[in-house]
Amino acid sequence: MKVLRALGFGALLWVFLFFEVSVLMFGLKLEQGSTNFLIIHYIAVTLLLGIASLLYFRGKGIRAGFCEGVIAGFLFLIAGLVLDSIITIPLFILPAGGSYGAFFLTSWMLLGYLETLVVPGVIGLIKTYR
Repeated sequence: MKVLRALGFGALLWVFLFFEVSVLMFGLKLEQGSTNFLIIHYIAVTLLLGIASLLYFRGKGIRAGFCEGVIAGFLFLIAGLVLDSIITIPLFILPAGGSYGAFFLTSWMLLGYLETLVVPGVIGLIKTYR
């Protein structure tokens, strides 16, 4: 397990997802939580997680496997949660009248957390057979 590598990919993933959500909300004028927003967002999350996972597993000395992928996904998630806590929530959620709990515990965020664990796990499992 390369912890710093996984955290770095998690931070990079957060940057791309921040940009993607911004494009959906401000460029395409989709309301956050609407059906079209969520469909496009979860497809983008799956693709970006898959790419980040593939790049993570290309590193030297990294074992493949489902558990290794889930651990990498957990580190991706930690990086994203920290960045959301220090950037997204103070700058965008709190001024709009939201709260930390209301942001982190919405059903679509919980689904995203699960996806962040499962997709790298599946990629790690697939890598064991290559």
